[in-house]
Amino acid sequence: MDFKNLFNSIFGYTPPVDYDFSLPEDGPITKGAKEPLPNQQEKVNVFPSLSVNMEYMKIKYNLLINSDIILREFTINARGKQYNAFLVYIDGMVDSEIMDKFILEPLMLRNKSNLYDGGQSKVISEAVANNITVRKVKKFDLSNYLIGCLMPQNAVKEVKDFDEVAKRY
Repeated sequence: MDFKNLFNSIFGYTPPVDYDFSLPEDGPITKGAKEPLPNQQEKVNVFPSLSVNMEYMKIKYNLLINSDIILREFTINARGKQYNAFLVYIDGMVDSEIMDKFILEPLMLRNKSNLYDGGQSKVISEAVANNITVRKVKKFDLSNYLIGCLMPQNAVKEVKDFDEVAKRY
């Protein structure tokens, strides 16, 4: 017996059974399934509360031990008021200078464009009585204001569920 065969007989491993498997040709295994598989989750809508959304993201991406995903809290200045917000991104996949200049700076800095409504408030009706002018104006919508006035140069899309939030484009 030569050395190679002796070595293979002592240290080599041969599986007792050959396993035969193949992947389906028509797409993923879940295609055509009526019910979601146990490991699939239902769509979760974005919550109206910022703190609940933040906790959901912290739990979903395990941010206590996952240092690759960054959750950045900041304050938006819009029309003279301040609103809390947060941003989630993968560290190393985002150019922080571009994010600072084109996302965070327009949202956070007090400047001429975010102190005024930028034409977003529309007068619906107006009445004058006894030298008093009463105007009914359209309610301020923060999301439309952010997209239209503070970040008009960015490709921004409003989404309603967390699957869309985390989807890659």
